[in-house]
Amino acid sequence: MEYDRNTGLDEKEEITMMELKASIGLLLLAGLLGRSKGNLRSLWRTSPLESPIFKATISKSRFDKIMSCLRFDDKRTREERKQADKFAAIREIWSDFQDKLKTCYTPGLDLAIDEQILGYRGKRPFRQFIPKKPDKYGLKFWLCVDAESYYVLNAFPYIGRQPGQEKQKHIGESVVLELLKSFYDSNRNVTMDNFFTSVPLAKNLQTKNLTLIGTLRKNKSEIPMEFLSNKSR
Repeated sequence: MEYDRNTGLDEKEEITMMELKASIGLLLLAGLLGRSKGNLRSLWRTSPLESPIFKATISKSRFDKIMSCLRFDDKRTREERKQADKFAAIREIWSDFQDKLKTCYTPGLDLAIDEQILGYRGKRPFRQFIPKKPDKYGLKFWLCVDAESYYVLNAFPYIGRQPGQEKQKHIGESVVLELLKSFYDSNRNVTMDNFFTSVPLAKNLQTKNLTLIGTLRKNKSEIPMEFLSNKSR
């Protein structure tokens, strides 16, 4: 495997598959150690507080070089693909990742739907700013997880409207149906919060042999008047 960072150099440098897998493995390990949000270079420090596995696996300079040149798509055609998909730069590998999530684990009978903000300060048109969150800047992901183990079964990013796409209605319902496609007719129960929950969604899921537990926002039109608070009573 070769890479060329388009730095004006004529020579290309070879990366072995072992080096590439080792670098990705160290990224995963940094996440498990809770260090993915900090300065990764500090993991190579000579300190009793740092794991020696990083220095023993690959040099810091080599790791930096591989990370700086890592690509998940063909950069030459990216701009063209971005005209139809804001997530084009990572769409292919993310789809492969989604497929692996579904084949590597068999969930229980209870699932959960939620959203999560992953801290990110890079320049992306779909980056979110939510001041009340611990990570004020980040990318929002819709998640379907196993309710007991929290294993992620399906996930995709919120990227807003795609180029040329009309304004979406009932976003919560469409997100749930997309996340649960692999679990239709599985007789599972799904728990979610009031952003997603609605009576029409519950009825829709019932036709797919899925049940729903969730809270309803009090401004939902399908709530009977008798169920709403009344100060005169």
